[in-house]
Amino acid sequence: MVHCLWGPMGWLFLPVWLFVLTTGCAKDETTDPPVVPPVTLTKTIKGKALFPIGAAVTVAHLKESDFSATLKGNFNQLSAEYEMKMSNIWTSASAYSFSNTDYLVDYAQQNNLKVHGHTLLWYQSFPEWFITAAYDSANFENSVKTYILTVVSKYKGRIVSWDVANEIFADNGSLRVDATVYKSFKDPIGFYGRCFKYARSADPDVKLFYNDYDQVLNGSKRNAVFNMIDRFKKEGYPIDGIGDQFHTTTWTNKTTISSGLTDLARKGLLIHISELDIRVNQDKSSSYVFTAAEMQKQADMYAAVVAAFESLPQSQKFAITTWGVSDKYTWLTGWWHPLEYPLLFDKTYAKKKAYEGFLSGLK
Repeated sequence: MVHCLWGPMGWLFLPVWLFVLTTGCAKDETTDPPVVPPVTLTKTIKGKALFPIGAAVTVAHLKESDFSATLKGNFNQLSAEYEMKMSNIWTSASAYSFSNTDYLVDYAQQNNLKVHGHTLLWYQSFPEWFITAAYDSANFENSVKTYILTVVSKYKGRIVSWDVANEIFADNGSLRVDATVYKSFKDPIGFYGRCFKYARSADPDVKLFYNDYDQVLNGSKRNAVFNMIDRFKKEGYPIDGIGDQFHTTTWTNKTTISSGLTDLARKGLLIHISELDIRVNQDKSSSYVFTAAEMQKQADMYAAVVAAFESLPQSQKFAITTWGVSDKYTWLTGWWHPLEYPLLFDKTYAKKKAYEGFLSGLK
């Protein structure tokens, strides 16, 4: 990199200096990301928050020393990114693979972290053997009941909460017609209610959540969830909380976030921001640069999301969970764009401005 300097004899080199100023330095400013010093803070997010701060993890990532140290230093709860989903546990009608789940739960206990179970039922995680079995509704439900009782009871007292059901509503608030459950039951909501009941019977103390995306931003989906909750309460099905995934962006309207989150809490249930990350590359551009200004936008959005959560009644604040720890490992570089930087730590595990923003949003 060319350095533009002005020393005591600089006037002797004025023509050269002007050429460098208009070429070399300008080029650096448009092609190189700015060098931003690491954020230095005296407090951690888990140390300041009056509710759990979680992160999604995998077994492989926990075995990396930098990842593990960052998790333990800044978070006090974890969710499995994918290793607690049905297709990863339920290997046949009578066989289960608990090795990864055991590792996650054991790691959490050894390091004083809580575990949020994610997730018992998701339309994309039914095992292939289960789908091809083509059960009728009675055998379908009996098999799922056995699965829920087996998994939840195994970790009774060690997993504090479960997403019992995940993403059962389409964006317009209707039930997902592509879901295995929809195809098997005339009354899918009744089936899901009974699944909440099975989970409660396996562990009377565990907190039971419904989890979905865009409930805060999408009134149609939020109303569908409210209708389900009302029915659950009327018919005696247990539900303790709502998880909104909160895969959001720097260009999302902050007022809409605040009002939607407030509305989501009006049923009086626990609220979990369950899969938080904040995209920055709005146009999915291959020339995108994560500049200091872009970093500040992201920090401001993290502050706004956390502040909106903090405005809820204290008794309803279950947790905020980021979907990952470091930009080194984020699903968004595959799903959204390779130039994406959505989390609180950069690829070297240094705290970003986003971390400062999250911290500033806490009371």
